[in-house]
Amino acid sequence: MRSHSQLRVLLVPDSIHWVTGTIAQSIARFNPWIEATIASGPVIDTIFAEQPELMRNFDLVHFTCPYASREWLPRFRHLAPCVTSHHHVTEWNLVKHNIDGDAIIVGSPEWAADLQARGADLAKVFCVPYGVDAGRFAPATDSERAATRKKLGIGPRRIVIGFFGKNSSNDDDRKGVDVFTEAILQLKQSLPELAILIVGPGWQELVSHLKTSGVRCIWFPYIEDLDDLAGLYHALDFYWVTSRIEGGPVTLLEAMSSKVCCLTTPVGIAREIVQDGGNAILLPFNDVQSFVQRTLLLAADLSERKRIGGNARETILKEMDVGITSRRVEEVYAKAFTNFAARHQGQLTDRLPEFAAHSIQTGSTPSKEVSIPLNGFPVEIHRRVRMLEALAWSEHLLLYHH
Repeated sequence: MRSHSQLRVLLVPDSIHWVTGTIAQSIARFNPWIEATIASGPVIDTIFAEQPELMRNFDLVHFTCPYASREWLPRFRHLAPCVTSHHHVTEWNLVKHNIDGDAIIVGSPEWAADLQARGADLAKVFCVPYGVDAGRFAPATDSERAATRKKLGIGPRRIVIGFFGKNSSNDDDRKGVDVFTEAILQLKQSLPELAILIVGPGWQELVSHLKTSGVRCIWFPYIEDLDDLAGLYHALDFYWVTSRIEGGPVTLLEAMSSKVCCLTTPVGIAREIVQDGGNAILLPFNDVQSFVQRTLLLAADLSERKRIGGNARETILKEMDVGITSRRVEEVYAKAFTNFAARHQGQLTDRLPEFAAHSIQTGSTPSKEVSIPLNGFPVEIHRRVRMLEALAWSEHLLLYHH
């Protein structure tokens, strides 16, 4: 039997391979007082249906995905404190159940205000920005940049703009693909050597349209390895965020951390961390001409792009490195325990003070980055859990991204 000097936390993303999986891994890595188990919604559907007694192996459940909690929040609420997530809203009925969490995490103040407007108790809402691994998403040396562009077949004189994301997350065109496309087509008239680097599944129509219009377009439907993804930022001159609704956006943080000159709408965390003209360019929503004109000005001024990119990197290191942001879950979990106790007439686990003491002693020493932790599951089913994760991910790519 394991020692329970650590808080046994089940972290539930939509997939270990998507952003909510990365968030879960960061929480586990930078909070060594947690004994983590990370299992996606589709996987716990199978495992707990077969062995429901395993649900009692956890002191707290944290849904980093707002959809898996729809079924599992009601089933866990009587067993353990539950933390839910409110990333953004395109259809409230699909995520409104998260308001019943014992504590709720949002990625930016924009979504805390959204919850308040919907009647949530702000005392249990905590802003924990997603953060970015600044060690992994680091600036390129001149030789690394040249090598990356050569590998992609991009000449040194081309201006390259990045656009990363998955089409299945583009409900109601919340990512502003219409603005992105029109701005790129207009920009191409002034920058014949323009190239676009797109990463993410589901963009067949966008890529086809750009190529048909004469735009040099390089598309990677999926990059599994985060180090490989980080390397692609080295090819960019600009990163654009044309979104209307975002919880992060995480890709903006990754680009800023990589010293890429970013142009973004005031969406999600951007309105909190971007100083227009300082560490990025902040532009109005739905404004094609602003993206075109500001990019043209900066395309002709390499030193200004470098200045903005350098300031962006400093912002990430000071405020948004995942080693800083992910540690904020401690107060979130404490609130979840308090509210759970209130719901259950003060029946709080006897080990809570021990968890807190352990946190103070070890919280400053992050654990090494390892494979997805499965501490709350019997060792004999670990291989099967990992197989189920791979199958669920593959099925997701097939069904939703073709």
